[in-house]
Amino acid sequence: MKIWLALIPFVAAFAGLGFWVGGAHSTPKVVSLAEEARGVFRAKCAGCHGPDLPKPQAHFGYVLDLPRLAADREKVIPGRPAESELWALVEHDEMPPADSPHGPLTAAQKETIRSWIAAGAPE
Repeated sequence: MKIWLALIPFVAAFAGLGFWVGGAHSTPKVVSLAEEARGVFRAKCAGCHGPDLPKPQAHFGYVLDLPRLAADREKVIPGRPAESELWALVEHDEMPPADSPHGPLTAAQKETIRSWIAAGAPE
């Protein structure tokens, strides 16, 4: 019993250490899958397919409008990335194109798009 009593200050110190190291006032920012996908589209796709362009390429200027994009069955089949044209273009490195000024998608960015479609293309 005495050994457990002797350990109490150490346990208390470690518990307090977590409080100080983690920061009492830090709250993790929760980013939704839709926000992540929109961020990828903004960084890599909106330069050619964005809403602010007078003539978006391929008459596709709504890449940031996730509800409209999800409703476009020619591009996205919610819940089924393997059947979605958007995913096929991304998966095979056709979009963004090799000469894109914004560079290629990273593996993580590709996974964000695939996950967004697989999750049902949430808003």
